[in-house]
Amino acid sequence: MIKFRLYFDKDKETVWLNEMAANGYAMTGFCLGFYTFEKCNPGEYVYQIDFGDHCFSISNDYREFMEENHIEIVQNWAFWIILRKHASEGEFQLYTDVDSSIEHYTKIRNMFKVLTIIELICFTLQIINYSTLSSDGAKLKMLPFICMLYIAVFIVVLMKAAIHTNQVIMKLKERKGEVTANDNSRISPLLLSGMALNCAAMGIKDSLSPALATGIAIIAIIFMLLGLWQSKNIFR
Repeated sequence: MIKFRLYFDKDKETVWLNEMAANGYAMTGFCLGFYTFEKCNPGEYVYQIDFGDHCFSISNDYREFMEENHIEIVQNWAFWIILRKHASEGEFQLYTDVDSSIEHYTKIRNMFKVLTIIELICFTLQIINYSTLSSDGAKLKMLPFICMLYIAVFIVVLMKAAIHTNQVIMKLKERKGEVTANDNSRISPLLLSGMALNCAAMGIKDSLSPALATGIAIIAIIFMLLGLWQSKNIFR
C-alpha cells in the first residue's frame, strides 16, 4: 500500500506512522512524500524518527548502536532517519532526558532556518530570471513563474516549521526550570505581501508598461526586505 503525506513536524509524522502500525500496516519505505506500507500484526512495531548529522548518510557507529539495541533503520531520507522496533521489546524512546531533546530539536530548527534562507535566495534568483525573459518566450516564462509560486509557498511552510520547533524547544527549557522570553517569532504580513506582489507582477508583466512592472517589482522587493526584518526572530 502507498500513501502520500507531506510532514514538516516529525512528531506528527511519528504519531501517524504508529497509528498505521496499530492498524496493521508497517511502513517500509519513503520517497518524495510517498510512504509504502506492508501488512503486519496490529501493533507489531513502534516507530520513531531521528535527525542525523549527515544528509543521506548514516555512520557505521550509528548503525551498530541501533543494531545493539534491536532497532531497525527503515529509511534514511536527507537528514531524517525513520526507525522501528518490535513493540514486544518494550517502550521505544530516542531521547529520554530534556537536554538531549533540546539538542535534537535545535538541530531540526537550524535545518529549517538554513532551508528558508536558501529558498529566499532561490526566490530572488527567480525574480531576476523572470524579469529578464522577453515576451517572445511566453511559454518558457510559465516554468519560472510556477517555480516562484512553489518557492513562495515552501518558504512560508519552512518558516512556520521553524517557529513551531522553536516553541517545542522553549517548552523543553521551561521543563528544566529555565525562564524563557515570550516567543515573538512570526511571519511578517509584509513578507507575505512582498512575495505575493512579486508573483502577481511577474504574472501580468506583459500587460504592464516596463516602467510600471519595474516599479511594482521594486516595491515588492522593499516589502520583502522589511518583512524579513520584522521576521528576524525566526532566524535567531
